[in-house]
Amino acid sequence: MTLTTIKSAGVGAGLVMAMCLSAGSAMADFQNLQGSVLYREKIALPPEALVEVTLEDVSKMDVKSTVLASQTLKPAGQVPVDFQLSYDDAMVEARGRYSVRAVIRVGEDVLWRSTQSFPALTYDAPETVDVVVERMVKRDATGLSGSNWLVAQINGQVVEAAQGPLLQFGSDGQVSGTSGCNRFSGGYTATGGQLEFGPLATTRMACPGPLDQQEKAFFQALSKVVGFEVRDGIAVLLDAEGTEQMQLIAE
Repeated sequence: MTLTTIKSAGVGAGLVMAMCLSAGSAMADFQNLQGSVLYREKIALPPEALVEVTLEDVSKMDVKSTVLASQTLKPAGQVPVDFQLSYDDAMVEARGRYSVRAVIRVGEDVLWRSTQSFPALTYDAPETVDVVVERMVKRDATGLSGSNWLVAQINGQVVEAAQGPLLQFGSDGQVSGTSGCNRFSGGYTATGGQLEFGPLATTRMACPGPLDQQEKAFFQALSKVVGFEVRDGIAVLLDAEGTEQMQLIAE
């Protein structure tokens, strides 16, 4: 149909225009989220390092997080490394919860990663998101010490949240980590398959409903632990009856 035909069509021309406007309104409205990735250690970033940044929808605990945007960067210098994530604004809901996570790796080895939630987009989240990543210590296959352990299961339930709990056992008898929301630290004793945690100090940040439920289940299970087994990079934490309380995977 030529332009002249459309003009002389009267109502038909109006219909065509409406269809064009409707198609235009359905087009994606892309926005940019800016921020940086940094760590606290005074360690040079390896020249071959890659920084991976992801914006995720973490609104639902029982559903795998949805990736809204991701970016892989090869830094030209040292941290902080600036990023800009382009996302479709139509995928963002006012009541949704969104988070940015980051990983710094060399090949398959993860050197740093974010271990807590860095909110974005909604609920008064900052316009610029600065993600602080934690150094990952190479695991010691002979035991818990020197390893970073991701909590894969709590009481037999698979942890599928983007902000899953993490524990790090130091060779100095100190344990630290995150419940997925708040950070914690304290002492522990591990001898001959027995494991005992001392009093743990935690931060007091308010957690969204699903993360609050996860945190309660995590600390409740941790309080029952009296023993452990480590096999092929997997640690099982046991209660006094030998029942599995948690399953951990070493990084």
